[in-house]
Amino acid sequence: MNPEENRIALLRQLSDAGIRPSAQRLAVLEYISSCECHPTADEIYSRLVRDYPTLSRTTVFSCLRLFAEKGLLNDIDISADSTRYDSALRKPHAHFICRKCRRIFDIPFDMESLSAPDNFECDNVNVFFKGLCPECCKR
Repeated sequence: MNPEENRIALLRQLSDAGIRPSAQRLAVLEYISSCECHPTADEIYSRLVRDYPTLSRTTVFSCLRLFAEKGLLNDIDISADSTRYDSALRKPHAHFICRKCRRIFDIPFDMESLSAPDNFECDNVNVFFKGLCPECCKR
């Protein structure tokens, strides 16, 4: 998909979720959708403020909260120091965090095999593993 087609698809996803598209909202969603690094809100802000000088941290946090509520992204509470974000538009998967280099990896996982107990309403499932990644195991 070329960048213009991707932008149109993201605008459609915002509209389908009942979110009024704006340049800043689109930029946040576009960044998360293209980024495989599972960024924090501060990392998103630091990257986007260069292109959007009027962008505020509050706007980024508001966008992330809204997108999570509408199911456009997953908030990943994988470490105690900060929440990270991942596009919900990708195939459902688990995460692996390396205890040494702190990188987070997407790993295949059958998320459909998981379900909430009866009488519980679940709106987000996060599965993550911790240990050493292959690179750190070699060192």
